[in-house]
Amino acid sequence: MKTLERFSNTLSVLGHPIWMPVIGCLFYFYAIPSYLDQQIITAKLMAVVILTIFLPIVFLFIAKNLRLIKDYNLSNVKERRFFLMFFILLVIILLNKIIDVYNYRTLFYFFSGILFSGVVSLLFSMFKVKISLHALGISGLICFLIGLSLSFQSSMLIPISLFIVFLGLVSTSRLFERAHTLTEIVLGIIAGFIPQLYFFNYWV
Repeated sequence: MKTLERFSNTLSVLGHPIWMPVIGCLFYFYAIPSYLDQQIITAKLMAVVILTIFLPIVFLFIAKNLRLIKDYNLSNVKERRFFLMFFILLVIILLNKIIDVYNYRTLFYFFSGILFSGVVSLLFSMFKVKISLHALGISGLICFLIGLSLSFQSSMLIPISLFIVFLGLVSTSRLFERAHTLTEIVLGIIAGFIPQLYFFNYWV
């Protein structure tokens, strides 16, 4: 039983939504033909890492020490509002200062989808509905990879299939840990997938 719990916890960590923006950027920069200088790519990736991984982790650490949140899993629906608002602000900064629509059109709309998913999550939290951010992040990434495959005529069947399986495993782990109900996971998948699908109109 302990082994199963450890495996479930590992899946939850690996499937955490803060990894998904960086993974999407890695696929964009390295899985498709790119004529950008390597230094530019590295600088953009570092900026994304700082804004979507490092600062959110620091925010959670400070919020925990200030007792604004009880745990890092944001199990309380009210507590996750602080994190979501902070993350939405970071994505807005990213769209305005780092990823512009003229030079990075694909990534701009990828992060626009992430922004809308964040707003949807925040709205749900206002109505005391705790949708699965894990399911949201992975499903949004899957939709983005589908868009990359269609837009650049590059077959991504294997990574897309693997992430679909991964989504199933992570969703199962969240149910096993009783972190979410099936409804909350389904809502998370929809909230992650639909915004990305909507922005296909602008870049695919």
